[in-house]
This record gives sequence, structure tokens and C-alpha cells, in this order.
Amino acid sequence: MLDNLQFNFRKEKEGPENDLVNTFLNQYTQNFEKKNYKFKVLKEVYAETGIPDILIVVWEDIDKSGWPPKRNKLDKTDIKILHHISSNGKRGIRFKRILQQLGYSEKSAQKSLKKLVQAELIFFNGMTARIKDFENSFFVREIISIEAKMSDWKNAFKQAQLNENFSSHSYVLLPDKTITENVVSSINGNLGILSQSEDGAKLKVRAKKAKLPGSYFSWIINEYIGRQLASAL
Repeated sequence: MLDNLQFNFRKEKEGPENDLVNTFLNQYTQNFEKKNYKFKVLKEVYAETGIPDILIVVWEDIDKSGWPPKRNKLDKTDIKILHHISSNGKRGIRFKRILQQLGYSEKSAQKSLKKLVQAELIFFNGMTARIKDFENSFFVREIISIEAKMSDWKNAFKQAQLNENFSSHSYVLLPDKTITENVVSSINGNLGILSQSEDGAKLKVRAKKAKLPGSYFSWIINEYIGRQLASAL
């Protein structure tokens, strides 16, 4: 049920960075708890732009008993086309434009559109495809990515910027002693900083929230969580 999403995890490597991540999660995770919301922590996920140390996925605590079984059949290509359709809002997108912009063959695109209709995610009249009930289809409300480094904060910032492609919030996690004025002043874009010390984990600079879904991988995460919730019923 999950293999066709190509949603994979890297085996954790023991060492200082892994200790930093685990200590942070033990001390700070409760800060992501919200009334009427659920969250799940994912570690070392192969994302479209790298391998974030931590992903924290937040969604509304709603019933998933209506999850269409056909939705579990969607693969990476289907999700990429779904994201492209959803990016065009209520007006939708013409079939010819999907072919031109994504480069799929007519046969491949037709196959994906048929699967998306059966999964109750889009409307398609043969010419134009439109997203169906976006708010319920994309139910994840936050994707918080965290890139952890012991000292190499410049590379942490670079990876965190890449994580912005699919995240609502992107952070770097550093030991508190590493976070100098120079580090804070070097922040680009919407990034935030989290610190870890013997006194505990702290929010140093709050990340600015970006709109979801940011890319097809935002949808991949959405589908991964949805399938797990549906299978648990």
C-alpha cells in the first residue's frame, strides 16, 4: 500500500548528530501538540531534495473512514500530475497543457487521470482536469522540516533552504554554543533556528510559514499519512 509512493527512510547512523536529534525530540516534541490536531515525527526520509533529519507532519484530527481504497493505488507519477492540477486551483488545467508542461505521453497522462478520478481526487471531462474538494484531499496542515548539524551551519542552511520546497516551515537545529550572532544574521528567506543545550531545546528564530502543498512531495507526505490512518481503522 505504501511501496508505490516510493516513500523511503535511510537507516539511522549513530553519532553526535543522531544524539542531537534524539535529545531534541525527547525534549521539544510536546511543543508541536495542538488541540484538535495530530502529528507524526518522521526521521531520515528520502525527500525530493535530500534527507531531512526530522519531518514533523501536523494534520487535523478528523475521521478518515471515507478514504477511497483506489487512492492507495496512486503512484509517484499520479501524484506529480495531481499536484500540477491542484496548483491551477478551481479553474483547472486543460489536458493539452498537462502534456506540454510535464512532458508525459498522452497514454501515461490519460492513465494517471483515470486513476485520480477513481480515487475521487479530481474531475476530468476529457478536456479539463480540476481538483475536487482540495481542503479535504490535502488535509495536512503543516510539514515542519528540521536539518541538524553539530557545527557546519552553512551546509545546514543550504539543505534547509532546499527543504522549503515541500515544507510549511523549515528549521536548522544546532547546539546552542554554535549559534553566534553571525549565524543568526546569515539566515536567508523563511528559515528558522532551533537550539539544543544542557538546559533543553529552544526556539531561537521562528520560521515563516509557507503555503502548502509546496511541491508534489508535499502531496506524497499527505498520501503517506492518509494511507496509514486509513489502514489503522
